[in-house]
Amino acid sequence: MCYNVNYCKMRRGFILKKSFYETVRENTIALERVQSKQRTRFILARTLVFPAMLIVLVHGYDMGSPAELMLGGFLLLLFVVLVARHRKLERLRLLTKSYLAVTADYLARFSGEWKNLPEDGAAYGKEKRPPDRDLHIFGTASLYQYLCAARTQAGRDRLAAALSATPYDLERTRRRQAAVAELLAHPLLCIELEARGARLPDGHDTRKLAEELAQPLKGSLKLISCIGVVFANACMWSFLWAIFAGGSWTLPLVLFMFNLTVAMAFYPRTQRELAPLGHMVRELRLYGRIFRTLERAPLRGEAFAEVLAPLFSPVRATKAQGRLTMLADCAAMRRNAFFFFLANGLLLWDLHCMAYFSHWRLQAGAAAAGWLKVWAEVEVLLSLARIGHTREVHVFPQFLDGEKPHLRAEAAMPLLIPEESATPNDADLTSGTLVITGSNMSGKTTYMRTLGSNAVLAYAGAPVCAKSFALTPMAVYTSIQISDDLAGGISTFYAELLRIKKMMTYSKHGRPMLILIDEIFRGTNSADRIVGARAAISRLTLPHAITIVTTHDFELCDLECAGIPVANAHFEEHYEGDKILFDFKIREGRCRTTNAQYLLRMAGIMGE
Repeated sequence: MCYNVNYCKMRRGFILKKSFYETVRENTIALERVQSKQRTRFILARTLVFPAMLIVLVHGYDMGSPAELMLGGFLLLLFVVLVARHRKLERLRLLTKSYLAVTADYLARFSGEWKNLPEDGAAYGKEKRPPDRDLHIFGTASLYQYLCAARTQAGRDRLAAALSATPYDLERTRRRQAAVAELLAHPLLCIELEARGARLPDGHDTRKLAEELAQPLKGSLKLISCIGVVFANACMWSFLWAIFAGGSWTLPLVLFMFNLTVAMAFYPRTQRELAPLGHMVRELRLYGRIFRTLERAPLRGEAFAEVLAPLFSPVRATKAQGRLTMLADCAAMRRNAFFFFLANGLLLWDLHCMAYFSHWRLQAGAAAAGWLKVWAEVEVLLSLARIGHTREVHVFPQFLDGEKPHLRAEAAMPLLIPEESATPNDADLTSGTLVITGSNMSGKTTYMRTLGSNAVLAYAGAPVCAKSFALTPMAVYTSIQISDDLAGGISTFYAELLRIKKMMTYSKHGRPMLILIDEIFRGTNSADRIVGARAAISRLTLPHAITIVTTHDFELCDLECAGIPVANAHFEEHYEGDKILFDFKIREGRCRTTNAQYLLRMAGIMGE
């Protein structure tokens, strides 16, 4: 029986969202089974049709039977159709596997298994940016790990840049909010886009590809093209003349060898230009299908139209990419030695491919980088949308105007704790200092992290875990996880001093700040800690800053008496037998209890 109505609603919404992805997974598994049966049928049909075709054609040729030859031609056509359909089915089977992987990825957000995913963004965390670690932005069990749906390196870089503790570009943030909101209305489209993106190589770096396509080919390509056209036509017509008009075979053979010699002379250059293109066939096809999906997507909002604009102008991406894919197929055929010698001897294949590639670069090469940036940005939007897809309680934050900082939140929760077990808390903070007291494990640090991490999500353009959330754009400064540096000769206490000094230095600029300090000056003795904490809080209690400090020192609750404008809040616990229980709800006023001695007795360190 549920006693909390709001919790019941949240739980029901959570179950419904999870059920949606479980249903998608079950349907995809059923589709996979159907495709597997179809694959078996295609393999069986091809196995039967091919030898039957050969038998009929050979027998018809031997017997001079037009009917058998026509039947053999029909079987040949049928075999070609079967091969084409089988290849299409294999592409669909691979896409279906990607669907399963993506739905499993979404379900991992509900089960908590997302913390085991390999892409945690640890490489993006910087020691000089304390919020990266303090707010669990990067690394294991981080915001980045929960959100990341990016497959390309460019998409991952953009997502990491978006998860900033400093609001850089609010206009871009608002555009991302609008685009993410539109994606949330199309969960199946999101799954499809992620599934298509998941087929790209892990960590695929598009920058090299964009640079390669944008750089025009050097040299006299018009001359090369003319040579290719003239001598290829001369060779083909001479062969036709020899075959059908009984002409001499000397001329076509001489031209064939001449063309092959020209092709070999240009081989170092053509190999340098075309070989990389020949290895891009798979990636180009995948991007082509991604672009077609985006073009057909029911995303009509202004924000998303702006994101997708480079796909339509100045060159339509799908058409230009289709031509490039065809060229890449042609370049890939060069890897077959027999085809290389035959195609270059007859047609000067390499020269034609290089000339066509040069023409493509002049027409669309510069636009290709824009297409790839579109997909990188879409990957960011898909990542940010995951909060709305997997959390029942979420809202797009509002950004408040005004010089004085303000943060309002209703039922705010941390993203990194399962929704059904998280405790929502409210906040209504303005400039000044809030001193939070409470027992160990009561929720003080989690409360600070909830506000700080939701601010980071807000600046990224993502929905936040709350019923309502509004804040003044302000830089988030933290001092939560402090560690010493033995190599640098820096103690824990001194490391904290450096962080707080950095906060004081930045505060001189007069820009809005959200300051989060956990267990202030924990690394020194109680007397010095209280004196130092009073001085630091006094310096950080500013008209343009919201400062939140947690402490076990009740003496800091009396700072208002010393003329420092602070407010007090606390977390409580209660006891049932030998158990200590928390409700993790923040309350006004100072804490009156402590659980340290109780925990020491429970651990057997202190006697009764």
